[in-house]
Amino acid sequence: MKVKEGKIALVTGGSRGIGKAISQRLAEDGATVIIADILYEAAVETCNELNALNLKTVPYQVDLSSSDDIANMFKYIKETYHTIDILVNNAAIQIRGASVNFLEENWDKVCDINLKSQWLTCQAAAKIMLKNGYGKIVSIASGTACRAQSQRAPYTITKSAVEGLARALGNEWARYGINVNCVSPGWTLTQMVQDGIDKGLVKPDEILPMVPLGRFMDPAEVANAVNFLASDEASGIVGQTLYCDGGGSIRCNNEPYFPLEIEE
Repeated sequence: MKVKEGKIALVTGGSRGIGKAISQRLAEDGATVIIADILYEAAVETCNELNALNLKTVPYQVDLSSSDDIANMFKYIKETYHTIDILVNNAAIQIRGASVNFLEENWDKVCDINLKSQWLTCQAAAKIMLKNGYGKIVSIASGTACRAQSQRAPYTITKSAVEGLARALGNEWARYGINVNCVSPGWTLTQMVQDGIDKGLVKPDEILPMVPLGRFMDPAEVANAVNFLASDEASGIVGQTLYCDGGGSIRCNNEPYFPLEIEE
């Protein structure tokens, strides 16, 4: 059963990596997916690829640091589709730097994309969803929301706030038919991560001992989690964060794993 047949979905940052996997999974389940990205050519390329599979996707260029761009995007959605059923807030950026010297302008950039844009898109989507008495909002946070990492303070702070946003809005809107939840991925093998591995910037030997599953997540696994929360099968789930991280969020240190001894 395609629970999203005919639904209109918006995925921000949907042209690459986890966002692309989410867009594909929602479209496979029957939704028309608007792939919104500042990288318009990448969005067009992704849409062409997915539409060749007989899926329904549409590219849209948006600068999520601009409230005017966000307003215009929802104006386009209302004029073209008259509704929105699913919103997935996936777009995010990361700027690394020591907290003591972190530039205010970079703080603003990270907060504008990672948090403020999610607040504004949730507001705009809810104004439509509240009238319909139906909506699914899934925001993408990160495993860093519960684990601090050096040189990434603003990213960690915004991702923790995204989880709080899901709780706050879920509390306010659930009684009106809108489910707001969050997915926090761990280390996921996107092309960006693979490029980091190839350049020696990302070191699996240091990362994977901290993951009980013992491997990177596949983008499709994160997309499956999002797809579930965006479905009617998750109708009773409100304001929750689902960690799709291979267990990374439950492991407190990098102690060695001991071989299992099974007694007959």
